Amino acid sequence: MRIPTFIICLSVALIVGCSHHHEDAAIVRADSLQSSVGQRVTLVGVAEPRKIGAALRGDDFYVWIDGLHDWTQQFSGRRVQVVGILEVRHDLPVFVQKPDEQPVQGIPVPEGTDLHAASRRYVVRDAIWSVLR
Repeated sequence: MRIPTFIICLSVALIVGCSHHHEDAAIVRADSLQSSVGQRVTLVGVAEPRKIGAALRGDDFYVWIDGLHDWTQQFSGRRVQVVGILEVRHDLPVFVQKPDEQPVQGIPVPEGTDLHAASRRYVVRDAIWSVLR
């Protein structure tokens, strides 16, 4: 059975068009994460599993992928490009460990730490990711 040339051309156009639909996303450097909150961004780093979910580690930043609990074997440990909306959340479980208290789950921080600031993390929602070759 021959496939008409029109269908092949249409299929190629759709694939090429879909693979570039996020060109409007700015590539963000770590020092400008805060100024990019709420915007569509493109981030490049290494896909890493973390206790609180899938993270992307750049040269000097970490971001988490919203709703992704772990990277598949295809992505884990590899250089990945992530495109999505950057958000800031204050949901890391930080605490000041007192000498006379039982240890608790979370991230211990020194006495005097601003717990709200220490609980901040960057999250990419509506994310699309791909392995970079």
